Amino acid sequence: MNFWDSVPLRLVAGLLLVYLCSATLIFFFLDYQLTSTLTKGVDHTLSEESNMLLLQYRDNGTDGLYRAIKSEIESEGSQSHGFRILDSKNHITYQAGGLALPMVKLFPGVQQIKVESSEGKTHVARVISFSLGEGMSGFVAASMEPVLALVNDFRQTFLVTAGTVSLLGLALGFWLARRFRGRIDAFNRHTNLIVQSGDLSSRMPAVGNDEFSVLASNMNAMLERIEKLVQGIRQVSDNIAHDLRTPLTRLRADVQVALQQGGAEVHKAALERVHGELEKMQSIFSSLLAISRAESGGMPVKRAVVDFSELLNELVELYTPSAEEHGLVLHGAVAEGLLIYGNRQLLAQIISNLLDNALKYVPAGSEVRLHAQRQDNQIKVVVEDGGPGIPPPMRDKVFERFTRLDPSRTMAGSGLGLSLAKAFVELHHGTISITKSPLGGSAFILDLPAA
Repeated sequence: MNFWDSVPLRLVAGLLLVYLCSATLIFFFLDYQLTSTLTKGVDHTLSEESNMLLLQYRDNGTDGLYRAIKSEIESEGSQSHGFRILDSKNHITYQAGGLALPMVKLFPGVQQIKVESSEGKTHVARVISFSLGEGMSGFVAASMEPVLALVNDFRQTFLVTAGTVSLLGLALGFWLARRFRGRIDAFNRHTNLIVQSGDLSSRMPAVGNDEFSVLASNMNAMLERIEKLVQGIRQVSDNIAHDLRTPLTRLRADVQVALQQGGAEVHKAALERVHGELEKMQSIFSSLLAISRAESGGMPVKRAVVDFSELLNELVELYTPSAEEHGLVLHGAVAEGLLIYGNRQLLAQIISNLLDNALKYVPAGSEVRLHAQRQDNQIKVVVEDGGPGIPPPMRDKVFERFTRLDPSRTMAGSGLGLSLAKAFVELHHGTISITKSPLGGSAFILDLPAA
């Protein structure tokens, strides 16, 4: 693999480059500041010495001036300083110190020049000149060698430190990059094993609380979701095959009978049965399509403020005769002023599916109740019955496609009604659940956001 193909190594190289650029800028800044500060200190010392010598000359004449120079040499050292006094004709009248100053004239400020020491070494020195009066002039020089030595020590120390930190950072960065790469390779190997084996029950190793663990947990959640979806597809496929096998067998039998017996009446009866079976199959596929589009959010829904109280009362009135035919009693208790922002047709389909199930599975002589009320910002609708109820292990499964409580699948129905109701409820940002009813059967509880 190319070096630049590795993200961790590119990250290490980038961080190292940023560090080196930053260290270089800091080095030049500190070097300039240190050199400038020390040079200003030397210049300040030269200025004070020149002022002191000028005062000594004015107060005590040349004798006082020479005594002051000797005192300065004794206190500061002769090797790092140089003094020269010139008369009005620029002849040297007095010279002391270890620095031999060249023959120069008065100049403003402080200058930096190279001078020879008494030991024959070349020194970089700072020199200041001043007028003593009566044509006499003085020069004071201070060696910059201590300053240059200190600056050189700083440079060496900084470079050694920066180099050491760079090497340690580079080593640490490569170690971290290698470890990071190892974790990534482990993830890739495990992922490839899952892909090649097709075993969606495998999970990524999640240890600790770092970013890799979070990534592993998210991948495991994704795998779990995919596994459930694949299992759902398999179950749906099996149920479709099971549910369509019987009508297709009947269709084939009707067609064969019609072909063998002939006759217009026989053909017409066969076509009517074929038409009825095809309508049932079309209804199944339409329900499956509606559920898929609702769950994926691809169903176009026209929403408006719906008077849910009016809708529920209409449905109770509509289903009352059918309930009486089944020997059931349907009661409705709906609070006034329940408003929902949604699709009236889909909301009616939800309640209709629940009432259809109640009329289908609840035995004669029992009771079905529908009551609705507002709780805070939610509208709570409960459809409960006095039927046999739904066992707790099946209460979540009944919302899956083609799930039916009749294992022999002899009763009419496709097992898509509750799946469709759940999809439409979630499309309205609500929830649906099942619990045991005080009537003895099941209670379907809907929570929908109020408008």
